[in-house]
Amino acid sequence: MQQSVVSMIISFYIFISTALLIFNLAYMLSSGVKKRVMDRRISAEMEWQKQIVSNPVNRAGQKFQKRLYRRLKDTAKLSAFVEAIERNRNKIPENQIVECLRDCRMTIFKAAEAYRKRPAMERALFAYLISLFPDRAAEEYTRMGEILLGYLENSTVYCRQNVLQALYRLGNEDALVRALQIFQEQKWYHNSKLIADGLAEYRGDRVKLARRLWNQKEDEIMRVILIQFMNQLPEDMSDLVLPELSSEYHEVRFAAVRYFTKHINAEAGKCLLNILREDSDVSSAAAQALGSYPGETAKQELMLALQSKNWYVRHNSAVSLMKMNLSPEETRKLITADDRYVREMFTYVWESRGTAEC
Repeated sequence: MQQSVVSMIISFYIFISTALLIFNLAYMLSSGVKKRVMDRRISAEMEWQKQIVSNPVNRAGQKFQKRLYRRLKDTAKLSAFVEAIERNRNKIPENQIVECLRDCRMTIFKAAEAYRKRPAMERALFAYLISLFPDRAAEEYTRMGEILLGYLENSTVYCRQNVLQALYRLGNEDALVRALQIFQEQKWYHNSKLIADGLAEYRGDRVKLARRLWNQKEDEIMRVILIQFMNQLPEDMSDLVLPELSSEYHEVRFAAVRYFTKHINAEAGKCLLNILREDSDVSSAAAQALGSYPGETAKQELMLALQSKNWYVRHNSAVSLMKMNLSPEETRKLITADDRYVREMFTYVWESRGTAEC
């Protein structure tokens, strides 16, 4: 009896293993077939796109516009269409692409409206298509921003990111501002660096956009995003960021300190010294920023900061001091300091710099 039970268990195990093996083989075969079918479809789409951009007479007809609409409305065909656009990007002259998109404007707007009622993943795909348009073509599609705002309803993170990417490309300031307001109202989490980097790619007047968004910011998360965004602009916007060095929110203060690492400001330099003296979490960022503010006062404060119990404050202070052209006497004093914290950290950074230079 016991032997029979063991045999049944072994047989069942062999059956399960065989079934899993068959399933995996079938899955691999079907995946290979699907990939080959998709590759052929993309190749066909690439050739079709090359033909339509080079022949404006054909795309002017109603028959072609209906055919294009059916292509865009079918998600599977749209996926191949988008992939073909990406692969054709460097194979078709941009002026031909721009002319083609202008001729197909009404059909693409019609398809965009149809996708309002589609699932979030399908809306995300269509928004991604819009984000691929060249800047000169995007000028013709600025009004598309109002349609894309509707895509944010019941959306996913992926959909929201693609909508934002499309809005950056379209340069529709009103639609982009409204989209970010919706993010705040709905309290959607979205990586702040991702939004800040996207805003830096905005096709319109970025300084005007930054000031408009700043005037209607509502929470600390948006302040962090905007400071990160402004830090990537060549224009000095210190008048907006300077008060944030005293913010009650650590992340906002961190962002403001990093801003003044790049945008040198005398008033900000005084605030950074005060932050360094706090010996708080933000002090490590201030210690790093002060490397851009050479001067006797900053040098002395950084030397004192080498005594901090915070490893990052000590490390960043030592790194900043290395940028200040210390005299041989000052270097010797720090290397042979009685304070162990000062001596070990400065020696570590000093020797690390020597190794890097070698």
